[in-house]
Amino acid sequence: MERRLPAKYKFIMIADWGKIAAQHPEVFKGIDGVHFGGIRAGDILYAKVINQALQVAKHSPVKED
Repeated sequence: MERRLPAKYKFIMIADWGKIAAQHPEVFKGIDGVHFGGIRAGDILYAKVINQALQVAKHSPVKED
């Protein structure tokens, strides 16, 4: 459901961690394949994805009252 929200509401965006994570299986190596806890590269990658989304959101429409 949440993936459809940006099309419905211009002020919503999604930081697509699932898409980026799938391109970097190395950050899940040796663990459960879902979590990257303890793997510094995963921490850095996640922070970059969030930061990039925030940069895009900064220039996007905001919700009006």
